[in-house]
Amino acid sequence: MAVRSRTSDVAEAERALDARVVGVGVWLFLAADLFFFAGWWFSYFYLRALNNNNAWIIDGLTRPNKAYGLVVLILAAASAVLYWLTSRVAVRSMLFGLLAPVSLVLGIAACLFQGYGMWHLGFGLTQGSYPSVFAGLTTSWLIQLVFAVVWLATVVVQARPAGDTADRPYAAGSFGWILLFLAAVGVINYILLYLVA
Repeated sequence: MAVRSRTSDVAEAERALDARVVGVGVWLFLAADLFFFAGWWFSYFYLRALNNNNAWIIDGLTRPNKAYGLVVLILAAASAVLYWLTSRVAVRSMLFGLLAPVSLVLGIAACLFQGYGMWHLGFGLTQGSYPSVFAGLTTSWLIQLVFAVVWLATVVVQARPAGDTADRPYAAGSFGWILLFLAAVGVINYILLYLVA
């Protein structure tokens, strides 16, 4: 029978509390972020329904490329799903060490492609309601994706034996929900901005 020391019980309780705090914090952040994007989605439906003087989409407006938007969406979703699946295995495993950097590369590619697409929209923000909502919604999503990819980079770098990711794997696992949330928001944005509009 193994004898447990009081310090190991305290350390285990601190780890359990830390895991709980991280998990609750992530879900609270995601709930608040959902309301942020809900405001953009409301403006989309409101301005589209209002459509004063046919100002939703003016005649001759160049539409964003659907295939290019789909590439960005696939890259962001692949990064999120791959990291989420990767975070379900042990952080010190070879699988995590191989797939987490791949997820990071996919995330960086999504940010670069979206940034390029935003720079070459083909319309200005004053050319109707659709361009304004498109630019605002896509830019806010891109900013959050960039911060998430930077965070993912720190998770990947900290996966070394003495790093924070190795010491607190539940935090790395909780971060996967943030990436999945941003991928889901990307899907909704793609449907609204490229297919429905």
